[in-house]
Amino acid sequence: QLDLLRRGLERLDERCRSLLTLVFRDEDEHLPYDEVAKRLGLPTGSIGPTRSRCLDKLRKLVTE
Repeated sequence: QLDLLRRGLERLDERCRSLLTLVFRDEDEHLPYDEVAKRLGLPTGSIGPTRSRCLDKLRKLVTE
């Protein structure tokens, strides 16, 4: 399943891939949303909704 996830991430657009990679880092490297927003040049309030849309895209890619 991890291989499926990696392949799905590779097929995502750069914005979603970057966001999901930053949001779902190892516990030791957890970044708060304000830091993720800063790194991606997005408003902090858009991280949650964007994350949700990106996860939906990833879910579709993995289940194809």
